[in-house]
Amino acid sequence: MELQALIFDIKRDCSEDGPGIRTTVFLKGCPLSCHWCQNPEGQNKRLELSFQAKRCDPSVCGLACISQCEVACLSFHNTLQVDFDHCIRCGACFEVCPTQALTPVGYFITLSELLYRISIDAPFYKSSGGGVTLSGGEVTAQMPFAHALLKTLKKKGIHTAIETCGFFNYANFRKLILPYLDLIYFDLKLIDEAQSIRYTGQSNRLILENFRQLANERDVDVVPRIPLIPGITDRPENLSGISDFLKSLSISGATLMPYNPLWQDKLALLNLPEKYARKTFMSDEEKRTCIGWFN
Repeated sequence: MELQALIFDIKRDCSEDGPGIRTTVFLKGCPLSCHWCQNPEGQNKRLELSFQAKRCDPSVCGLACISQCEVACLSFHNTLQVDFDHCIRCGACFEVCPTQALTPVGYFITLSELLYRISIDAPFYKSSGGGVTLSGGEVTAQMPFAHALLKTLKKKGIHTAIETCGFFNYANFRKLILPYLDLIYFDLKLIDEAQSIRYTGQSNRLILENFRQLANERDVDVVPRIPLIPGITDRPENLSGISDFLKSLSISGATLMPYNPLWQDKLALLNLPEKYARKTFMSDEEKRTCIGWFN
């Protein structure tokens, strides 16, 4: 069978995920569970269900979704109720929901279909110095597919980049992914292991070691990125610790990414708990303070 990937979005005409005009492909599944995840729909490695209650109008469809559900995870009590825990993601309800209150999160796509959709924008890559960026979720969670895709793109002369959390098997990454990359955006979130476990669900030991190996090999441009999460990653001891870590590897710069709260609306749609509550952007003063600590 042809290789398939589980993805949750393809964004065209991107300008923030690498040089030039790019197409960014978002793969589903991530080994981390960051409290502030900007793409919570990308964490789960399975298909998921999104429910927008405001769109649900029983007068339009007659609650056809309930009769179509194979496992009775839909019911009506004044409003439509969804039992997310027992949903098997069969997709039957999506087909009979005219208002798109019930929608799938994630879909499978073959390598040939994805390559076709990417190739449509090839003239823009050529004229702007752009290319394709793989993001997520976590790209390396679907390494065989990423390998096949990146290898084909390189043969076509298309610039390739990935955005990674850094939690992967380095030997496999070095063999399957690294030879076909032009650019790596590598997230460094927390320098303290206990804090990393608390806020991302994983130790940072593998992440830091993977970054160290990439920095020492210098085969591909590696850009460290630090998400600035107020009260978590923007603390002086964290930023100065990451700065010292980078300096020990003779890396003098990094990209600081100010907190963006717009991801939080996604949690209710996916029936996910809120682990981080700040709902405002960072102030200019907060940003300046972070820059000062990092220097």
